[in-house]
Amino acid sequence: MICCSKSDLVKEYFQSHGMTYPADSAGVSLPGIKYSGIDSKEMQAEGARDLVEDGLTYIKYYFEIEAVQDLVPGAKAIVADSPVLFRGESGGVGLMVKVTAYGEGKPGDMIKLPVEWIGEKKKFWKIENFAYFNCEGLSDWQFGGWVY
Repeated sequence: MICCSKSDLVKEYFQSHGMTYPADSAGVSLPGIKYSGIDSKEMQAEGARDLVEDGLTYIKYYFEIEAVQDLVPGAKAIVADSPVLFRGESGGVGLMVKVTAYGEGKPGDMIKLPVEWIGEKKKFWKIENFAYFNCEGLSDWQFGGWVY
């Protein structure tokens, strides 16, 4: 059961679940990373681990400095987690993370993804999307976009 005051339901939800408000990226870490299209031998190559760690650090920094409203219109907070290191169609490597955005009241018209309402009275919502980041050269990570 979620019991929050009317002042800021999302903030209280984050605090009650031990998450950093307004952007929690604690789940963007090396131990939980998954791989897609990457051979295990590639990950043993010199510099591979550093490249991935640099990417994860960049992703955490990205979500710390970007305004939540700029990332997901109508959202008050986000959680980034579940990183996946992948090889793109062009052969380059990238990282993808699941991003869950939380908001209150009616979701904005910009939200085109399915909305899941939270709590008994459904006073706030969440949506899930995936952000991907590309590596351009040695440790030059950049935001690539959204999957949906």
